[in-house]
Amino acid sequence: MATQRSPNSESAISIGDLVRSPCGDVAAQLVLSAVASDFTLEIMRRAYRLFDGDLVLFLVFSEIAHYNVARAIRSLDIHDEVATRLRRKDVLGSLEQQRVSPCNALSISEATGIPRETVRRKVRELERRRMLRREGARNLTLTHAAIEQLQASGLNVISDFLETARDIRLLQEALARRQEG
Repeated sequence: MATQRSPNSESAISIGDLVRSPCGDVAAQLVLSAVASDFTLEIMRRAYRLFDGDLVLFLVFSEIAHYNVARAIRSLDIHDEVATRLRRKDVLGSLEQQRVSPCNALSISEATGIPRETVRRKVRELERRRMLRREGARNLTLTHAAIEQLQASGLNVISDFLETARDIRLLQEALARRQEG
């Protein structure tokens, strides 16, 4: 998943020059942030392609998707001690019983800082693409077709996220060992 840069793009300054001490906490944070941002940038690239270059459209869609399912996820009331006993079928069975939480353009505008009229235009576009449906005058929810589009476009991110989390954990452990030694 890592993006490769051409050798011609090498800079005359080093990471140490950027952070003033290549062995300090700032350098460690820079390394971990770079791994995390590689994941984020790849997701943004995929979203850019899926949403025809309109990242505001992607942001509006993502906020609506998040709002629709966040309450259901919170209802699981996952704590560390409970999570170790959870099984896939229990989690999925519990989620299947939860209702989707619709939202409206105003709540998306407030959450993102995007002007309400812009959100309304983006919602109309998402409806046109059959990624959203409107229930009544205000309630917005995802469609099954939207989930299928995300899957087909490779915007299903969990495997990349887990790989990135593993890489960050390994780097954190290596940096901690280096600090100790």
